[in-house]
Amino acid sequence: MKKPGNGSSSGKKGNTRKPKSTNGAGDSSSRLDPAIARWLVAAVAEFPASRSSTIPMLQSAQTALGYLPGDAMRAIARHLGVAPAVVEGVASFYAQFRFNAPGKHRVTVCSGTACYVRGSGKLMEDIQADLHIAPGGTTADGSISLESVSCFGACALAPVVVLDDKVLRQQTSASMKKVIQELSAGPPKGRTRSARSAPAARGARK
Repeated sequence: MKKPGNGSSSGKKGNTRKPKSTNGAGDSSSRLDPAIARWLVAAVAEFPASRSSTIPMLQSAQTALGYLPGDAMRAIARHLGVAPAVVEGVASFYAQFRFNAPGKHRVTVCSGTACYVRGSGKLMEDIQADLHIAPGGTTADGSISLESVSCFGACALAPVVVLDDKVLRQQTSASMKKVIQELSAGPPKGRTRSARSAPAARGARK
């Protein structure tokens, strides 16, 4: 007779798999891009799992990553316990968020009243034509991203363009064409500063 008791097959059941973690920084983080995974671990510790954390987490992700990858938004949704479409909908509502990796350089044109009156609208159109991208886009080679903001608060320098973190005052289509050409090609030796120098364009008034 067979002895009743724990059979070998029943003993193996229950040890074959571990339950998956549903936490926003759980097992799924191991499949994320390392930069996203590092950000997520810190973000989950900082932000409570509440819908009020949606925008702060989006801002945190963009600051850390430079833009909002789909995986980052889905990770935010898991942490908050909402559908990914909810997080993506919030992000797409606000102009501050970017969904594509930024270029090596950022060209940001002011569209405020003072700058617009002094030609920033036409300036933006010409820059778009030179770069072959729309505001919010990045050139195919990844060198330049083009952006627009409502006001820099530097109206006396209008029209203002900010290159990365450097303010270029009283810009014209001609002066910006030169800046863009030098950014795309790389500055020649001995003229490294000229491409980024605001004084180079100070004399332009139209």
